[in-house]
Amino acid sequence: MNSDTNIAWTDESWNPVHGCSKVSAGCENCYAERISRQYNHTDHEWTNEHAAENVTERPDKLEEPYKLDEPKRIFVNSMSDLFHAEVSESFIRDVFAVMRNCPEHVFQVLTKRPGRAAHMELEWPENVWMGTSVEDDRVTDRIDMLRETDAHTRFVSFEPLIGPVGDVSLEGIDWAIVGGESGPDYRDMAHEWVWPIRDACRRVGAAFFFKQSAAYRNETEPYLRCEDGVRRQFTELPNLPESTRRARQALVLPDGGLR
Repeated sequence: MNSDTNIAWTDESWNPVHGCSKVSAGCENCYAERISRQYNHTDHEWTNEHAAENVTERPDKLEEPYKLDEPKRIFVNSMSDLFHAEVSESFIRDVFAVMRNCPEHVFQVLTKRPGRAAHMELEWPENVWMGTSVEDDRVTDRIDMLRETDAHTRFVSFEPLIGPVGDVSLEGIDWAIVGGESGPDYRDMAHEWVWPIRDACRRVGAAFFFKQSAAYRNETEPYLRCEDGVRRQFTELPNLPESTRRARQALVLPDGGLR
């Protein structure tokens, strides 16, 4: 597990899969590829041609969530995509079994392949928040595919937001995260592109989280410049499911400590 995620909307990252391949424009400056190749975890560019070599299942990491001392929000596969075609269905089920066995944690699964998530027969525990990435109006169909999943909580990560998404519908979505791109080759993000997403959240009662403006360093300028020119911070999160609240209460000792 990695508690030093530098991601404002989570506490830990858990990577039972490593490696990926690029599928759309949002992947162009992939931070995970950059880190992976920098530390020689993968030897080749993250292309379809090298996917079989780059994408690896890590069964040795399946036990990690059991070792946490207190309830956490856990980003699943910050260095990969759980629903990549090179990840076997049996291993995806193994990951889901771990998440189901840890109801005190919230597991945030983010994919650019929501169609596979929607069409697999999975037992979706309430503590799994299922999300998809949407970087501009060319891939908003991913939201429709996300809606087809049986996840209890669904979210959309508009990050890196590299273009407007238009008047997008967030019906059936519980949470939206918006962030500009970071890294040495970051692409600009206009704050005007964010306003319709915020408004779409308000129309359906979804939580809205503005993560950052586009900048070299991530988490830079975590304030949205609104229509009146005022920069405001939005850090809303979905409500915890009842089963997770009960599981967390069961861990608390009379003195306020954790079992």
